Amino acid sequence: MSRWTNRAGVLEVERCVEVRRAIEVGPGDPPGRPYSTTEVVIEGAPSSRSSTVGCAGLTASRALAVLLLCVGSAHAQSAQLTVLQDSVSAGDPFEVAVTVRHAPGQQTAFPDVPVSTGNRPSLAFGDALVLEVERFPPRRTASARVDSAVFRVVTFAADTARVGPVEVVVSDRGETIPLATRAAVVPVRSVLEGEAPWEPAPFSDPEPFPSAAPVWIALGVLAASLVGLAVWGLTRVLRRPRGTITSVDPYQGALARLGALDADAPDTPEAVEAFVVEVRAIVRDYLEKRVRVPAATSTTDDLGAVLEADARVTSESAGMVRHVLRPTDLVAFARVRPAAHVAAGIRDQARSVLQAVEADVTRSERPVEPANAVSPSA
Repeated sequence: MSRWTNRAGVLEVERCVEVRRAIEVGPGDPPGRPYSTTEVVIEGAPSSRSSTVGCAGLTASRALAVLLLCVGSAHAQSAQLTVLQDSVSAGDPFEVAVTVRHAPGQQTAFPDVPVSTGNRPSLAFGDALVLEVERFPPRRTASARVDSAVFRVVTFAADTARVGPVEVVVSDRGETIPLATRAAVVPVRSVLEGEAPWEPAPFSDPEPFPSAAPVWIALGVLAASLVGLAVWGLTRVLRRPRGTITSVDPYQGALARLGALDADAPDTPEAVEAFVVEVRAIVRDYLEKRVRVPAATSTTDDLGAVLEADARVTSESAGMVRHVLRPTDLVAFARVRPAAHVAAGIRDQARSVLQAVEADVTRSERPVEPANAVSPSA
């Protein structure tokens, strides 16, 4: 066992552990080599307290590299982002920690999170939408100060999500020093559950079955009944005048469902959640029936891209669809519960979206009038 001691200043033990993990197995090491256990001791000069990091599986040269990396970052401004979960689920909030190390006389300004109004959060770290932030008291030493904050975020990405970078500002005597963390990639677990991988049971000895004649007789009677019912229904449809066949218009049906919500104002958090989820279903059902797009099985971003590519729908209307569906996704998946007046505003925005898309589609369905032919002069 070897020991190294740094008396130049207090170092971050967490950073040493991270570097240890990154260089634990080197590219030039032969497989199966019995490495010795190396112990790195980092002591702070002001308080004479020491922090020990056990680095199992490191050679002396690797442990020295760990120490040099830690010493090199003791006095420079640096920002680090850490996702506090190995993997996340789409729509489930998770936490991201941001730490900033700088000189004692400097101050750190983390990104501000706007107050939630029920709409999509305006602050995003890559694929992660920021919901709230919690700042922690700084850690001070004689040579450095470490500021930290934990952001509560949510993502709707598939397979993997890119979190970051996060931009912070360090101020020093009226001057500002912008810093940015590196981005982190976190796996996103699928919300769909697959079938259980059970093997089929082995075959058993066949058992005697009763006569199948009664069953076949019953099936014949049922089939004859179904055929007779189908013929009767088809005859009624053919005899009905063509003018009496009516169908529910998707636009009028969606407006009627929104009108029913006008008379049912939510007064509890559970009622607000059900209210917003119903608005989300109304908008998606209308788009699927009227515009003929897979709105029920598409994400909000994919649905917006499909609408923008549709010549019948203007880009302004596609943007309105994105704007009204994003807060409903937060309520449906992240369990964000806005206030009652915010839910009413989402309903009114949904009505405006239906009107805009209906106007676009109706305009595209009108026949193009031919230009007036100019008669030749006599």
